[in-house]
Parts: sequence; structure tokens; C-alpha cells
Amino acid sequence: MGAKSAPDQRSPAQVTPRRAAKRISGGVVKRKRAQPKAAKGKSAANALQKNRSWKLSYLSLYRASPLERIYLIKKGVPASEVKNLFVDLHIGQGLGLKALNLSTATVNKKAKSGGVLSSDESERVIGFAKLVGQLEAMVQESGDPTGFDARTWMARWLTEPLPAFGGARPADLIDTMEGQSLVSSALAKIESGAYA
Repeated sequence: MGAKSAPDQRSPAQVTPRRAAKRISGGVVKRKRAQPKAAKGKSAANALQKNRSWKLSYLSLYRASPLERIYLIKKGVPASEVKNLFVDLHIGQGLGLKALNLSTATVNKKAKSGGVLSSDESERVIGFAKLVGQLEAMVQESGDPTGFDARTWMARWLTEPLPAFGGARPADLIDTMEGQSLVSSALAKIESGAYA
């Protein structure tokens, strides 16, 4: 009694925007310079909005609450982070942007100016990063992830036609939330052994 709850056990009302972003980014939300505490009337969301130096943590994003992901979607994913996502996952920028139905010119322009994607664009990126986190969680829970590169496997799997999708590639489906849900279900079936 009276003991503090662990961060993962907080109710949605107790999750502040700063905590949500820090948890999802794997604790890599950093301030560019020391800033005083926000003045009365200024929220942590405003302070985070000014901070563009964050990196998605796929596993943390997968395990985050829907409210935490919604917060990041509404704030917008930095365009530079989208470019880093495709480099990190060994997916060509052209293929990645096309798969998520993102304009190359828009992403490049926003990345150059330090801008963020719209909510619709951010939702597709967050959903895709969550899929990568789902795969990373599957690998961790399998027992011995030694020698298995989840990100490289995901990049290859995304581009292979699958009978479960009528011969479509997972990359052909991830530009919509329904498509991402189908891909997530396919990953879950792979984990359960339903697909060989």
C-alpha cells in the first residue's frame, strides 16, 4: 500500500507526454540544450515538440500503450527519423517510402528543414515501426536470438510474395492500417508455427 506503481502499470491518465515519448523512444529523447522547466501553462508536449533529436525504439513502440502511440502520431514523426528508419532496416529509401505511400520530395524537404510528418503519414510510420518491434519481441521470446538479425529478415520478408496475401508482398499492404493489421497477424501466425 502506498507504494509507487511501476511505469508500465500506470493508468493512461498518469502517462505524461514526455514519459510516453521517452518510453517509446527507448529513453533516447534528449534535450538539445539544458532548458528550464516549462512555465505554468506550457505543457511537456510543447517542450517535446521543440525537441527533434529522438529515435524510435521498435520494441518499446510495440509494447507501448495505444495512448502513447497516439500521442506520437499526433505530434508527428520527424522526417529525418523516417529516413533513418529505412537505413536502419536495410530497406532502400525508395522502396520504404513507396511502401508507406510517402512522397520522397515531401520527406526530403521536411527532413532538411527539421520538420515532422502529418498525423496520417506519422501513423503509417509508427504502425510500420511497431511491426518491426513485434518481430523483435518474437525473436526475444523465442529463447536464443543469437545470430538472428530481425531487421534484415524483416526487410527480406517484406519484399517476398506470400500465398497468405494472395501472392501480394507485405510491402504492398503496409500503406494502410488494415494492411498493417494483416501483416501483424501473419507475423503472429509465423510465431505460432501456422506458416512454414
